[in-house]
Amino acid sequence: MNSTPLNDIRGLIEAAPDGDNAAASNVQGILAEFPGPTPILGVLEKHLVWLARWQKRPVPFISRPLIAVFAGTHGVAETFVGGDLINSARKRVNGLTEGKAAVRGIAAHLNAAYKVYEMGVEHPVANIQHGASLSEKECAGAVAFGMEVVAEGADIIALGSAGAGSATAAAAIALALYGGTADYWAGAHDHSAKDRIAAVEAAFAAQKEGGTDPLAHLQYFGGRDIAGMVGAIVAARHQSIPIILDGFVVCVAAAIVHAVNPSAIDHCIAGSLTSEPAHEALLDRLGLEPLTDFGVSLGDGTGAALSLQLLQSAAAALTTLQ
Repeated sequence: MNSTPLNDIRGLIEAAPDGDNAAASNVQGILAEFPGPTPILGVLEKHLVWLARWQKRPVPFISRPLIAVFAGTHGVAETFVGGDLINSARKRVNGLTEGKAAVRGIAAHLNAAYKVYEMGVEHPVANIQHGASLSEKECAGAVAFGMEVVAEGADIIALGSAGAGSATAAAAIALALYGGTADYWAGAHDHSAKDRIAAVEAAFAAQKEGGTDPLAHLQYFGGRDIAGMVGAIVAARHQSIPIILDGFVVCVAAAIVHAVNPSAIDHCIAGSLTSEPAHEALLDRLGLEPLTDFGVSLGDGTGAALSLQLLQSAAAALTTLQ
């Protein structure tokens, strides 16, 4: 296979290292030796085993969590976002960093690092209704940027997404990966549903060459933010950092990795089932069961952060059971 930027990324996905089964077995042993009724921590026990396997720690713990929100702007949103697209995206990002954002409050409560990674928010990627979102070089560059996120030194990462047009881009990727219809993946419970569905249909029709390469779908439809999350997921696997996935857009990034190598997202769990269209259907395709279902409406990291709190508490409880 020729060495190209996307093929190099494919190689990293295909070479995803295994977890530590001995660490996982140690946690199972600790839980099994509890003298009272079991399971003492219920469904969280399997998540502690998962955490140990991918942290490669016989007794897992969470002391340096990172809540990472990737934000981008997609030209396709010009079709249905009223007013200035860039201004709309900027307001959304500013809300996460300075305004009213539940995820930021949860991060502060958990003493977690909280960062919003702006992936060209003021420079929208091309409108996918007319052609590719990114060139191969641009796509690979965005993946590489996302890979740098894991250099923060976190022991677990909760991923969220924000921006303008991301859900439409994600729906186009899901359609390319799994087939079906645009309305199945892009349906929404608001006034923009019709426009979003039409945009996904137009984008899919504009991909003249078709094909089944998941990374080509990322380049064609994905944008910098989704590519960045792909990079974060891949790099986290190689550095033994578990991932908590939030909503539909984040899970589409995981779906790209899964389509290349299904086992390459074994270090990921679905933190929360959101009310976003097709999120549950996507989780079914990925074989993931959400840890929580609080009816959270957004995939901006709020649900993943709530699940992180549960997991952190369960890991703390485990330390008293040794």
